[in-house]
Order: sequence, then C-alpha cells, then structure tokens
Amino acid sequence: MIKFEKYHGLGNDFIIFNYKDLILNNIKEENFSDLAVKVCNIHTGIGADGMMVLVEKEDCCQMIFINSDGSIASMCGNGIRCFSNYIYNNKILDGTNYKVETLAGLLNLDIYPNEKFTVRVNMGKPTLKPNVVPVDTFKEKFINEELVIDGKDYKVSSLLMGVPHTVLFVDDFKNIDLVKVGKAIENNPIFPKKTNVNFVQILNEDEVIVETWERGAGHTLACGTGSCASVVIGELLGYLNSKVTVHLRLGDLAIEVKDEIYMTGPSNLIAKGEYKYN
Repeated sequence: MIKFEKYHGLGNDFIIFNYKDLILNNIKEENFSDLAVKVCNIHTGIGADGMMVLVEKEDCCQMIFINSDGSIASMCGNGIRCFSNYIYNNKILDGTNYKVETLAGLLNLDIYPNEKFTVRVNMGKPTLKPNVVPVDTFKEKFINEELVIDGKDYKVSSLLMGVPHTVLFVDDFKNIDLVKVGKAIENNPIFPKKTNVNFVQILNEDEVIVETWERGAGHTLACGTGSCASVVIGELLGYLNSKVTVHLRLGDLAIEVKDEIYMTGPSNLIAKGEYKYN
C-alpha cells in the first residue's frame, strides 16, 4: 500500500506521492505513467486530473507531473500550488519560500499558510517562438491567427507557458461547444505536441472568465498555466491590463504580467490515505 495525499487548486485535483514511498513499493519511474492512469481513474482508482511525484533534493523538491492519460507534462500551475501545500504539510522544506524543480525550469514559490493556504508563484517568462511552443508555422509568432474548425474560423494565439497553450476569446460561453472545439484544437496537426486550449470571456480590462480544455485531461475546472497564458495574450493584444483577476468555476486567480508572470491562488487538502497498486 502506498501513502498518498489528494489536493485541489480551484477544483483542478491531483494525487501526490513521495518518490521514497514508491521506491519502497518497488514502483520505478517507468511505472509512473501506468500508475497515473490507474490512480486517476474516477471509477476504479481514486480519481483526479493528474498525478505528481515529489522527489526530495538538498535545497529544493522536484515535481514530476503526469496527466490522467499517462502523458508527461512539464508544468502545471494549479498543480504546483498543491505541490507546495504537500511540501508544507509534510515539513519537507523549511520556511515559506520554496524552490521547485520542474521540466519547465526551477520555479520560486512564496506560501502564505493561513486559514486559506495561498501560494504566489513566479511562473517565469512565456515563450512566443512557434518552434518552441511548438506550432507548425513559418510565422515569427502565432498571434491572432485564423484556425478553421469544422468550417468555422477562430482567431487563436499560441505560446509556451511551461506547457503549450492556445488562447481564443469568446463573447459568450453559451455560443461555443467547449468540448468539441477544445478537443479539435488540441489535436489539430498544426500543434505537433498537441496544445491546451483556453476560452476567454473578457468582463473588463481587469477581469476575465477562463474555461480550459487541457491536453491529456480534457475539460477541467481550472488551469493555472492556462490562466497565465490567457492574461499574457490579452495584455499583448491590448485587451487587458497587466494585473488581472481570472474567474474560474470555484474561485479566482490573480495574474500579474511583469518581466515574468506571477500567479497567486489557493490550494486545499482533500484526503490522505493508502492506495493499492497492481
């Protein structure tokens, strides 16, 4: 039996294991994807949008993130807040400033462990170069470009915010099939590694509503990197200010665009237990 903890960041939920506990149960890194698929299954597992493995290092922690379909992701915005909550609850690092190693780089986090556990994350700089995102285009940037889905034109913008994101603005969520369009854009051949898809409704220059179709997870209740990507594109196009409140289904994220992108939001512990893997 393997010890686990389950957290959510505004409804985006994750199961977290300590690498040491996995090794004790003879579960090696090549088994992580299979473990994620099984443990994230809502019917036969615990159920979650993704799984994380914490690897303890000398002065930081490494976060290994795996989507519910078993695919590896380099980063997860809501996930890293939950990851820091796990670090704090298990006293793995001291103080309230953590360094977390991800496939997207080393990130700095400030935690505020009050009644409502809140985390401010330096998310780093977004990348607009299509060959890095990646987007299959000869253009220098893929911003406000037309993409045809089922005969309808959509204006989309793509960037790398730790993971690939595509952003499109909508007047009203009632007028778009998020699942159908999100899935079609995610799997469009122009995105060789697929893409997360963010639908953004602008309320004013300081507030937006974001719904996300996540690569490897589907329609989720919240996406931290997607919220960052949405604000970055909105500010770039002149639609938004540099400090924006992103409204998600279960709460808000504060996103600030500076030389680097900062995200502030909550994390909640749901459960602790043991999982039987076979």
